[in-house]
Amino acid sequence: MESTLIQAWGIYLFRLGFLPSSPRLSQIAHLYRRLLQARGYQVRFERIGASFTEEEWGTYTILSLSELTRRGATPPWKGRLLYDLVRQAAPSSILELGTHLGIGTLYLAAAAPQATLHTVEGSSSLATWAKRHFRLFGIRPFLHVGLFSEVLPKLSGPWSLVYIDGDHRGEALYKYGSYLYEYITPRGWLICDDIFWSRDMFRGWLALGDLAWQKKETIGPFGILQR
Repeated sequence: MESTLIQAWGIYLFRLGFLPSSPRLSQIAHLYRRLLQARGYQVRFERIGASFTEEEWGTYTILSLSELTRRGATPPWKGRLLYDLVRQAAPSSILELGTHLGIGTLYLAAAAPQATLHTVEGSSSLATWAKRHFRLFGIRPFLHVGLFSEVLPKLSGPWSLVYIDGDHRGEALYKYGSYLYEYITPRGWLICDDIFWSRDMFRGWLALGDLAWQKKETIGPFGILQR
């Protein structure tokens, strides 16, 4: 796995420095930029995740589509790295925790178009926006709406790649990562986004990495484990 990660990292750096994006990556980046410009469009959505207290979870707030994108959607630089990592992994089945507006899901689908792709989002409002973007790009992932703790027991796997990009609490990262360990195929990947988001998040990553993984790496904002 180490050589695979180094290869993916090299492809990413080379792409940034010398190569234009593929048409698909350019289209996803263009959508991201359009959403960033939607300052006048207000979205009412459920408070869920590390940015809110548990008492606030399930209550509603309003942000512009631009601010939602800036705070939580996958920017092009990160999407290109995720794309290259997933292409190198060549997974046949993918589980994503944290759909948000669906931008990260688009990168996963572009990197592994033949893979079975499931994605989980706690906010029904954000899931509605993600569905629009999926239709725009002609992809049909299995979108599950509900809290991770509610949805995961209903999904059997196995998964050759799991991508965690939601509920940025260290305790939650460890809880869901350790639970999913048994459902990841031998030599399958677990990619954790934003492991440096907070000290708490990094502690969760370190604890998760202490399980019996074959490989453990960090590349950019991602922590990557191989079963």
